[in-house]
Amino acid sequence: MTERKFSITEIYKEDEHGDAEMYIDRDLYLAAINGDLNQFERIFYRISKENHESESERLSRLTPIQNTVLHVAAKHGNQDIVNFITRTKPSLALAKNFNGDTVLHLAAKGGDEAMVKALVGDLSHNETEKRNLLMAENKMRNTALHQALLSQMESIASFLIQQEPELSYHLNKQGESALYLAAKAGFVGCISSILANCTDENRLNLLFENKSPIQAAIERKEIAVLEAIINAKPQLIQMRDSKGRNPLHYAASLGNLEATHCLLKKDAFNASRRDKRGELPIHLAAREGHVDAIRVMLQYSLEVEELLDVSGNNILHVAARSGRYNVFSFVLKNPKLDSLINMQNKSGDTPLHIATRNDHAKIVSTLTWDQRVDIKAVNNNEMTALDVAYEERIDNPPFTKRLTWAALKSASVPQNSKNSGRMENVDLDVYKERVNTLLVVATLVATVTFAAGFTMPGGYISSETDTDLGMATMWRDTVFRVFVLCDTIAMYCSIVVVAALIWAQLGDTTLVIYALELAAPLLGVALIMMSVAFTAGVTTVFTKLRWLQITVLAMSTSSIALLLVLLLPLCAPLTSSSRVIRYLSYYPFCLLILVSSTKRNH
Repeated sequence: MTERKFSITEIYKEDEHGDAEMYIDRDLYLAAINGDLNQFERIFYRISKENHESESERLSRLTPIQNTVLHVAAKHGNQDIVNFITRTKPSLALAKNFNGDTVLHLAAKGGDEAMVKALVGDLSHNETEKRNLLMAENKMRNTALHQALLSQMESIASFLIQQEPELSYHLNKQGESALYLAAKAGFVGCISSILANCTDENRLNLLFENKSPIQAAIERKEIAVLEAIINAKPQLIQMRDSKGRNPLHYAASLGNLEATHCLLKKDAFNASRRDKRGELPIHLAAREGHVDAIRVMLQYSLEVEELLDVSGNNILHVAARSGRYNVFSFVLKNPKLDSLINMQNKSGDTPLHIATRNDHAKIVSTLTWDQRVDIKAVNNNEMTALDVAYEERIDNPPFTKRLTWAALKSASVPQNSKNSGRMENVDLDVYKERVNTLLVVATLVATVTFAAGFTMPGGYISSETDTDLGMATMWRDTVFRVFVLCDTIAMYCSIVVVAALIWAQLGDTTLVIYALELAAPLLGVALIMMSVAFTAGVTTVFTKLRWLQITVLAMSTSSIALLLVLLLPLCAPLTSSSRVIRYLSYYPFCLLILVSSTKRNH
């Protein structure tokens, strides 16, 4: 049979009302899948003869998703059939299916390297035809090279890069270049080939402006890719994106230690270059809490006092704003960084001011315990950290703000503003609700413990002949005495609480607050003593059932321990400036911080 020759510039088109409705013959479709070339040829010529169609017309028929028989054969890796079809109708190489994929797209996506090379090789005699095939885009504007890289087909991608250098400059619908995709995939060989073929420096620079290959390498921690890019094109290390950030900014913000090392070795001065917001790379690391990246940059940078953003903030100011406690821990443990602790920015704020303003109670507490921190420092508005805490007055402040305020008050931070002496901008109704709630609880505790005092475990001695008439039958038992003592303490503590809260009903704000400060610890003691009294009373009457006594003691001990954990933070005088009380309240305060930080994370 004489071979028919077509030019690939005869662009494949379909008539929407004609060929689109002429679906591919089922037998021919199955033959393309099976891969037997002889069977395919027999069916193809038979159908063409029976339907009085030309060979070209028969091959032009489509599946419901607009695949040609060439797509079907290529998808199933049947290279002999593909070669036969491209020789018979070369223009089908540019035919696109429903997704806009050519046969080369499918071969690249499926990882069929032999198929890809065969398709390109069949058109090697005509550079224009070959280029049209290689540059063909699907609906996502992906070329076959994009598709190979997205499918992690490195060898196919390397082959396509060598065939058409122009592919390296092409961007898909997502703005991704082949260089970017190769960097994401970690294909060092592809990166080197692309950079070697890219001779237009201006067009190359455009590839690094938005979706930068360097940024992709940093994000994926592909250090070999990063080094390949920098070694091939050293000037790219200075490239900045739309935010004015260089590669070191990204490495620092992501905490990529290896990339940070690599970039600083190539150009340490990048650590002193600010982005459009006036921030250095070390500030981004501080914001994200990447202490190791900070440590590395300090080794390559200028004096730490020089590393300020456009507003005069050092790394502690930035960490205070974002609540990165680990950065504070690192700085406070490093004597060489002492100068940062009380440094003021252009607004006069110290890290303590900023941590207070952002309600980071753990940082505030840590700073107030450190003797190097100047808790009396004032900013440009003559405000101390406590003034800043009072700056935003709301009726029912969040728990973190209350903890921040308590940390400052217990450390005796002065208040210099005109509002000095004001305790809190409180809603009296809210405090009255608390008073009423505690009053009900205290009354119940007093009632229960009073009743328990006259219903002793084991009863009373009633024998008239006994000299101990009227005494509790178990008064000699040590555990019984524990019951009596704890019950008595619980009752009187609750009665004192009731009396204090009655005074609080008078309506004076100061009186209400002082009454609550007195009532909370006493009510906590009453609840714990009542629990201990119950345990002692129950174990007293089961002395002969040892297993039951042990079980009750175990359950009671764990419950009372949990009760202590819950009540201690609520009853501890967290705002007291007394040194002894402050030390006693340290761990309850830490527990409250842990609870509040967990809630904030959720």
